[in-house]
Amino acid sequence: MSLSKYLSILCKVNLIKTFYFNFKYLPFKQAVRLPFFIYWHTDLYKVNGSIAFQTTPHMGMVKIGPHGLGTQDTRYSRTMWEVDGKLIIKGKASIGRGSKISIGPKATLTLGDEFCITGDSSIVCQKEITFGDNCLLSWHILIMDTDFHHIMTEDEKVINQPKPIHFGDHVWIGCRCTILKGVTIADNCVIAANSTLTKSYEHPHSVIGGHGKEAAILKENIQWKS
Repeated sequence: MSLSKYLSILCKVNLIKTFYFNFKYLPFKQAVRLPFFIYWHTDLYKVNGSIAFQTTPHMGMVKIGPHGLGTQDTRYSRTMWEVDGKLIIKGKASIGRGSKISIGPKATLTLGDEFCITGDSSIVCQKEITFGDNCLLSWHILIMDTDFHHIMTEDEKVINQPKPIHFGDHVWIGCRCTILKGVTIADNCVIAANSTLTKSYEHPHSVIGGHGKEAAILKENIQWKS
């Protein structure tokens, strides 16, 4: 990317939060490269835990809070960062404006290369959520590996513990989807808009859609391009 384009992007970021975020999380040699750009309208509610790169970081590699959604209220929509756990980053990532990232103290969220959230979506990680490379998330999505509140048997044994969620490479999640704990999605799949998934679908190159127990593979042997 040219210097002029970087300067244009820097006009859209909050430089104070950008410097604070990079030097809070990263060793000096990485922080001075400013791999994180923190855009305006981003609330750094909890800046705890740790971040680890599994690639060589460079300037602006991870964008938190950029605007990229035409139907979004740019005045009031805010991005929220609430992290106590671990974030692993394998390449470029964009977390669009209005998105919420929450990682619990003992949890790990992993983002593959070319990860993108369009905007206004939430990832709530209390155990483990992983995304492969080239995953694209639309808007108003909720991905959550926990129920938060415990459900117990009469002898107080918890029966709804958090369970990991895993997405393969090149997965596209349509708008207004909900992905709940214990779900694994295979490579090269599309999750249809407004779906709620509560079980795994490990057949690659599939369109998946529906709600809960009624969700199913709608079409096989597909490809998709962004």
